[in-house]
Amino acid sequence: MKKTVFSIFKKAIILIFVGILCYSCEQKIEVKEEIVYAETVEPQRASYLNFPTPLSPDTPWDIDPVLKKQLDAQNKPAEVQRLFEILSWQWFIALNWPTDDTGKPKSKIEDAGNPRWFEWKESYEVFLPNGQKPAPWGVFTPPAHFPKPDTYAGEKLLFRTNKFVDFEHPDIEDEVNQAFTSPIWDQNGNITRYEIRMNKVEFEYVVQNELYNYDGQIVFAKNQGNVKFPEGNPKKEGAIEIKIAWKILTDTDIESRYFTTDGYVINADGTYTKRKVGMVGMHISSKTKSSPQWIWTTYEQVDNLEVNLLDTIDGKPLRPSYNDPNCAICPINVLPDTIISATNPKIKTQIQRVIPISGATEELNANVQSLLKAAKSKLQYYQQIGTQWPTAPEAPPYTLKDTTTYTLPQSVTNKSGGNPTPTYLTNMIMETYFQGGTITGSSDKILQSFTRDGKIQYQDTLDSYNVYIANEPAYFQMNNFPMGTDTKNTQQVIFGTESCISCHFSSSIATGFTENNGIKTPVFGLPTSADFSWLLNQKASFKKTN
Repeated sequence: MKKTVFSIFKKAIILIFVGILCYSCEQKIEVKEEIVYAETVEPQRASYLNFPTPLSPDTPWDIDPVLKKQLDAQNKPAEVQRLFEILSWQWFIALNWPTDDTGKPKSKIEDAGNPRWFEWKESYEVFLPNGQKPAPWGVFTPPAHFPKPDTYAGEKLLFRTNKFVDFEHPDIEDEVNQAFTSPIWDQNGNITRYEIRMNKVEFEYVVQNELYNYDGQIVFAKNQGNVKFPEGNPKKEGAIEIKIAWKILTDTDIESRYFTTDGYVINADGTYTKRKVGMVGMHISSKTKSSPQWIWTTYEQVDNLEVNLLDTIDGKPLRPSYNDPNCAICPINVLPDTIISATNPKIKTQIQRVIPISGATEELNANVQSLLKAAKSKLQYYQQIGTQWPTAPEAPPYTLKDTTTYTLPQSVTNKSGGNPTPTYLTNMIMETYFQGGTITGSSDKILQSFTRDGKIQYQDTLDSYNVYIANEPAYFQMNNFPMGTDTKNTQQVIFGTESCISCHFSSSIATGFTENNGIKTPVFGLPTSADFSWLLNQKASFKKTN
């Protein structure tokens, strides 16, 4: 009996002890879980990586040089990139801020009024026929022979040269075609229109040095050398150029998602039609002290290429403006079939982004778009694609003078000098056809090589464009187009689209001319002599001689 009682007592003690151990274990597990959870908390980012508030029409015109120097010393390139992209958004907001009749910013960004850049000079106002001197700042000059002479500066005059070349006024310069390429058509079958403007700083420099005609450029090159536009700094505005893309709005478009204005669209027969247009793209470039190769940034309207097809807004289904999601086999980023037929009732360009917007840029876009949405501004429907700037402004252009070696990747990534980042930056609405290969203006057809039975064969491809989709021989991306030189590098297949800095690096001013039967042809200097502005090269003309 005693033994049985003792056994029961012993078992009870053991059970109590085990219970205490189990309880203790549970408590330790809970403490351990709390410690692990606390360790997963992310540290907050530095305040300079956030977009400054409140929204303002005032902007610095260059990045903070002290902060950039500190971040460079700490080897934080992603944070330096964020500084440039914040500055880019500040420019975009400041330039599109509504103004009153005197040009002063309105108190709120959602107020009615023309944006600041509406007062800037359009390229056709600066580069006049026969090299004439442009009218002073603030005086609007419509294009020569424009069919509605009583237009004013706030009205958009949107026309395309290839219509006017066939028409009777070929002296009206091209404001519609993309850079060195052809037009694009939206999904409604309408051609996208473009305009180019410069600020007062750049305009005054051009006028003072008579760079608006080739005669003045030749004298300037002889006496002063290369063009050097004024630089901006955080407190001072430098030379700025902008390029705007406009889409003709129809009943199927959701007007509330666009910055809109009225524009005169010129027809092939010389008549004009006043249409409502919406901004679908904007380039901004500025020469600054930090970036003598200029800062380049670009924006697109958010519905250009991709939308949520489940969305219905203002009673209308949301659809992309430049992409047909129901056409999986449509060739992308190439000149479309321009012959109207039963099977092709509308001319439409199928556009698809080649280089995705970076995650950091998308994060910043979401941040700024939320601020613009809270302010009820239509600018909330625009997104920054990227910002390009020189990481080493003192670095010379690779292979500009040495034309025997083309070492990769430098011969591509630094062909402009300055070691720009990112290497490639394009706007899908402004450089569409650069995304599908390299444009060639020297031949009507391009021969595409392929192999058959062990032998290289050739066949014609699309008119005026090759069909390389981003991957192409390296020489397409190199200075001097060195197809047969240093073939180990130049014939290597690389990824390539285009770069703002690298493209504009090639611009040059006239340094002389040749003459045949009384017709002068400009002879241009080396790349960079136009200081990254194609306007001087492409828009100028010779003075008229009696």
